[in-house]
Amino acid sequence: MIIFDNHLHLQWRGENVLAVKRFEKLGGTHINLTNVPNYGYPMDESYYKKIYEDTLKLADLVRRGTTVKVLVTIGPYPVDLVELVRRGWKIEDAKSLMLKGMELAARYVEEGKAHAIGEIGRPHFPVSQEIWDASNDILVEGMKMAREIDAPVVLHTESATENTFRELALLANKAGISKDKVVKHFSPPFVDSRNHGVFPSIIASRKNVRIALEQGTRFLLETDFMDEPSRPNAVLPIESVPKRAKWIVQEYGEETWCRIMENMKKIYGVEE
Repeated sequence: MIIFDNHLHLQWRGENVLAVKRFEKLGGTHINLTNVPNYGYPMDESYYKKIYEDTLKLADLVRRGTTVKVLVTIGPYPVDLVELVRRGWKIEDAKSLMLKGMELAARYVEEGKAHAIGEIGRPHFPVSQEIWDASNDILVEGMKMAREIDAPVVLHTESATENTFRELALLANKAGISKDKVVKHFSPPFVDSRNHGVFPSIIASRKNVRIALEQGTRFLLETDFMDEPSRPNAVLPIESVPKRAKWIVQEYGEETWCRIMENMKKIYGVEE
């Protein structure tokens, strides 16, 4: 049985492989490893290559140390725009750097080194209108690149309301990408029409799962595990999705869990 965590992070200074071994021990089979920013690196033309290569090296480390299959999601983190402006960059120059990072991410996906572009989107805290508009511009361009290579995008945004989903759906329409390929990371349990066709990836608490399953099975589950030594087990412990999987099988039947995992296969083009 496939047990897939759709969104987590690993860090060199964290537990990395040891954390994934805990996931594996409880029956976890697949993870989607997403890059994290590293503002210790110079934010220059080589920045995104360094970030992506770090992520790919961590993925290989997990593959060597466990039987867990690792999908990889890479892209310019939305808060990078805020950080670049804070460092004195003009917004247009910052946008240009991030779009080059997006192009590089798309190239890695095309080459089979990664599976999705993300997490891209807009900051999760209040910013100026200029930064907000630039973030949406970058997001649409990322969606267009993903559409061209038939890849999914994983979105990072503010805490999502129905209006957030409506806006994201409109941006997806503008980019011409199928909303089945637009995955809202850290989604509330909006499995009904409130998600406006955008695909929800729900934080895997028992409460969220129960609410989601009252509406259907068109969702993914994630922990957003940060592998952050200063915040152990944030956002959720890495064991959470295997635990939820077993609970869903017990409460709702194995067929229900398998339907959720079919979503993963369709979005990422993964068979087993």
